Amino acid sequence: MTNKTLNFLNLLFGLKQSRRYFPEEKQVCVFNKRPILYRGFSPNSAQESINELQERLQAQGFLSNISGKFDLETEEAVIKFQKANNLQVDGIVGPLSWSCLFYPKLYRNQKSMSPKLQDAVKELQIILNEEGFFKKEPDGYFSRETERGVKRFQRIYGLKDDGIVGAATWAVLLGMRQKIDNNSFLRLVYFLPPQSWFLWEQFLMIFFIMLGIYSSPIGRDAPKWHIALATAYALTCIVPFLLECLPLKPSKQTSLPLLQYAPYVLTGIFWKPIINFMGGLFN
Repeated sequence: MTNKTLNFLNLLFGLKQSRRYFPEEKQVCVFNKRPILYRGFSPNSAQESINELQERLQAQGFLSNISGKFDLETEEAVIKFQKANNLQVDGIVGPLSWSCLFYPKLYRNQKSMSPKLQDAVKELQIILNEEGFFKKEPDGYFSRETERGVKRFQRIYGLKDDGIVGAATWAVLLGMRQKIDNNSFLRLVYFLPPQSWFLWEQFLMIFFIMLGIYSSPIGRDAPKWHIALATAYALTCIVPFLLECLPLKPSKQTSLPLLQYAPYVLTGIFWKPIINFMGGLFN
């Protein structure tokens, strides 16, 4: 049996992970040959970054000699640093590695708060305050209000909302993100705790189905509220499957977020034919 056949069987049965889409050489091309550009950027900027990188690695005990070049010794030091900080080990200094090099991990109830940590907390609070996640005056203390602001920020930008400011959170805080409209509906929803997301969506589905039920021209008498509520709840389990079969798809426009629930109103309007059809399937 050839190696190609073995590799195919390993991938087919999940015995071996497929190769990453971006191998190391592709990452080098993306991050090094196409760096982040800004006003004042010059050919010397790359050299200054290498010098700063080596100084940081040496200060933390990962590098012995500062050469001014990204040589093999520097790459090995970067790999050691990434392993020590649970980062992707590839020897490439990307946004997460830079964040981890310059910014400490922050969380509430840290045992010791050195002046360096307090400065980092204050910078964190300033960013959260500018984004509207932290309302108090920045004071350099990781309070409960600061933790709440961090969790809200993490939920908004799809991070793990654990309240811990690690490399990924710092990278997003410092600009690796798109600006979100302060008045957007999604921002209001993401301020809810994650346990409430499912209940909130379930409530909206039931509400719009009941709206359709009581607005339905089919049938003379509207059902009693408890029957309508039970019917609407049952239909929430059916509608997602119906939407996959119908050409009508929910709206994805962020400017009209409630428009995605229009099919639920239609489901409520035609609740009797749908219930009769589903009942006929089981008879």
